[in-house]
Amino acid sequence: MPRKSANEIELATIAPAVPWTHERPDPPQEMPEAAAAVWREAVSSMKARHFSKETHALLARYCHAMAECERLETELDRIGVGLPSYDRLSQRLNSTASTALAYARALRLTPKSNLESRAGGRDPHRTIGPKPWDL
Repeated sequence: MPRKSANEIELATIAPAVPWTHERPDPPQEMPEAAAAVWREAVSSMKARHFSKETHALLARYCHAMAECERLETELDRIGVGLPSYDRLSQRLNSTASTALAYARALRLTPKSNLESRAGGRDPHRTIGPKPWDL
């Protein structure tokens, strides 16, 4: 164990380390329920402390984009394929999905963009669905 300098010892007595108490952040209270559900899924699927305070705004944007994608998909299922509004909604869905994917990559949620995914970045004990071999 390396020796501590006099400055390190003095700093430890002046400002003790504050423990991190909020490992898995809750969604903001003003967030709609559909987006909050996406927030909970994203936070629970990653390891604790993956989302620091600085990433909360970006995570909120990702959750809103994903909730909008779900809403647009439902709307596309409801209307017929031949209607003129179908093309407009389809283009909007593609644009929103691209935005959501960009946010997911920035947050390192996708397996390719998550540098730790190859070494276990996802928490294996917090899976969203059943494991394939349990079916």
